[in-house]
This record gives sequence, C-alpha cells and structure tokens, in this order.
Amino acid sequence: MNNNKSTLLSLIAVGVLSCSAAHAAVTSAEAEKLKTELTPMGGERAGNADGSIPAWTGGQKDPLPAGKLNRPPLFNADEKALLKIDSSNVEKYKDKLSDGEQALLKNIPGYTINVYPTHRTALAPEHTYERVFKNATTTKMDDRELISDWNGSIPFPIPKSGSEAMANTQFAFRGIDVQTVSSVYVVSGSAPVLATSTVAQESMPGDYPPGREDPFKGQTRYAVLVETKAPAYQAGEKILGLIDKQLNAVAQAWTYLPGQRRLRRTPNVQYDVPSPFTSGVTNYDEQNGFQGSIDRYDWKVVGKKELYVPYNNNNFLNASGLDQVLKPNSANSDLMRWELHRTWVIEGTLKAGQRHVVPKRRVYVDEDSWQILLADHWDAKGSFWKATQILTYVNPTVPGMIVATNFVYNIQSKSYAAFNVLSGEKDGYTYREIPAATFSPRSLEASGVR
Repeated sequence: MNNNKSTLLSLIAVGVLSCSAAHAAVTSAEAEKLKTELTPMGGERAGNADGSIPAWTGGQKDPLPAGKLNRPPLFNADEKALLKIDSSNVEKYKDKLSDGEQALLKNIPGYTINVYPTHRTALAPEHTYERVFKNATTTKMDDRELISDWNGSIPFPIPKSGSEAMANTQFAFRGIDVQTVSSVYVVSGSAPVLATSTVAQESMPGDYPPGREDPFKGQTRYAVLVETKAPAYQAGEKILGLIDKQLNAVAQAWTYLPGQRRLRRTPNVQYDVPSPFTSGVTNYDEQNGFQGSIDRYDWKVVGKKELYVPYNNNNFLNASGLDQVLKPNSANSDLMRWELHRTWVIEGTLKAGQRHVVPKRRVYVDEDSWQILLADHWDAKGSFWKATQILTYVNPTVPGMIVATNFVYNIQSKSYAAFNVLSGEKDGYTYREIPAATFSPRSLEASGVR
C-alpha cells in the first residue's frame, strides 16, 4: 500500500469515528477488507512508506526456543538497537513519543528508550479471527454503550465510534485460559517494596475453541480468580470476578477472607477505587492501561499514529533477579524493547455529572491486537499525572501476543508500581483449560482453607 492510500485509510478512520455512538454494524463489503487490506483484527496489513514498519504477514508463527514457564526467548534476541532516546535528544523524537514517555524522559534520571527493528508478531487463533470477522457485520453498540449480537472476541474490528474502539481494548486477546504466578511491587526512589504476590487464574469465554461449552452463556468477557500468597497477613485471601460483556456494567465480584472464613460480595472493583494489590497506590482501572467499565468517559479516536511503543518484550520477562528488573527510579530500560508501530490514539474525557480522579486520559493501542501499550493520565488541575507502560510478549504455541508486566509511573510523586513482575524461578505462565467451576462463588467458599 502506498503512503497516500495509507494516509487515506487513517483519515477515513478518523472521519468515521467522529460519528454518533448509536450505529449499525459494517456492511459485508467493508468486512471483506479484513481478509485483504486489513488484518483480521482491523489493522493495516501494509507497511509504512519508508519500510520502518513492515507488512503484517500473519504474526510470529514459527516456534521459539523453549523458555521457563512459557516465557520463550525472542527470535531476534541478538538484534542491536537502532537508536537510544534519553533526556538529551527527546525533542528530536517527540513526534513519535507519547506525552507520558516525553515526561518520563525529562523527569526520570537515567531513563532511556531503546528502539529496535519492528516485527509485527501479533497473532491469535484462527477461530478467534473467524469470530471477529462475523462480529464486523453483526455486533452493534447502542447510544447507552450496550453491546448486542456479539460472537466472542473483538466486537468491532472496523470501529465506527470512539466507544467502539475503546471497547475493543477490553476484549483484546490475552490467551484463552492462563494461570499467572507473579508479584506487584511499589518503588519510590529506593529498593522495591513488595505489595502482593498472587496466583491469578483467568478464562476468556469469548475465545473458547469450537466445541467447548461456554457456561457463562455469552455474557462474560472474562472470569478471574486471584489468590494472595504474600504478604503473610493477606495469605489465602481470594477475589473472584466475573466481568460482564457490557462495558457499562459493574463487575460481579466476591472476596474470601480466610481469617473470618467468610465469602462477601465486593461492592466495587473498578473505576478509581484504590487497588488492594498495590496497597492503594494505583486505582483498579489503571492496570493494563485501562481496565473495566468505559461508561464514565466520552471517548474519541484522535487518529492513528506511528509511535515508539514497548513490543516483543520476551527477553525482559526472562531477566534474572529483582534488582536487575526494578531500579530505584524506573524499570531497567536497558532490558526493555521498543519498536515503531501504528497505534490507535483514543482519548477519554469525563462525562458531565460523572466523577473520577482522572478527568482526562489517553491510550495508545496496537493496531494488530487492540492491546493498549501506553496510557497517559491528567489530574483535575489539568497537570500531567501518570504514565502507564504495558509490556507484551509473543508465544506462538498459545498462539498469541500476551499481556505481561506493566508499570504505572506517578510523575508527580516520582514513584511507580510494577504489576505482574516475574522475579522468581517459579513465576510465569501456565496455559491449560481451567474448569468453569473454579469461577463460581460456591467453589471459592469451599476452597478457602488457610
């Protein structure tokens, strides 16, 4: 695709996405583009004009070397960085940097961005692509942001509004069933402080393979059970969440407290409620760039932009030793890989009459997967507040591009929180079918033994 055609696609996208939030699905002719000029997820198959972004040819399908607990080393581990961005040259490259990354480069001593050649490794199972293709002509969102005729996975591969584009980020493929053993740390200019160590089990019914029964009857985006292993005074606590497909619904959640041997409904596990997993340093909806209901914001697509984003960070996950991964001022940027990718830039402003400690936020979304890679947050005074980075890694055996460690940097307090840190030899990811009974309140209560 030549540069003019690529630009035209982006302009059409911005023009269409400024339409009303109430609309029908796309036509069959439009949907056919998902098999030709667009990727199965709605990105542009072609590379960019100068070749620095290659064409998408199906993602990373070739096997990778064996890695510990499903953390395979990356195929291009020996590549050299094309350039290094730091405080001395940030102005030169600011057009390809998010506001948050510019703030980090200017405010965090020693912070750098190492840019490597771009590899479009994102992929998902074929049955997921088939459902996304079907969604293009069936799934609809009304003016209350209620979704109907959804077939599973990404609902709007060719979005017609900012709300639809933002909805896609909440359905992004993260594997079908996965168990993650990891920790959360808070860092404020000194050694990392452990907030929690957990075992999380997640299941995404919308991506179940054909023939596997969906016990949630098409109403659940994902089910999650998190058990706390440390610190000791929280050991054995469990939180169960059933996340509705509707993006204006409060998640159903339950907490099991072993000291009381009681199961309780958890009133609110989203929006700006402080997260217990970071000892309240971050809010529930800050993990993974944005997480939860989208109904408190007016969303618009600013456009598509070529940006340096964290990508293909398999090697970061295989780093040894917490002191190597987390430094006093930031994560170890020498271990992190950045690449030039096209991103959807989606901005949310707080609706009239709604309340949230973040009245304005912006997310930068990978065009090949709908995964948020970066997120920026502003406070009530209009000052820049927080920058989020989401590291992903590719695993062809799943197959998929999987969300891994992510960081929330508080520019104002000069601190950061690190989620899903794989610091121990037993930390990592296990992909296997998880019984549906795991995600029932009755099963949670019966399993609670300290």
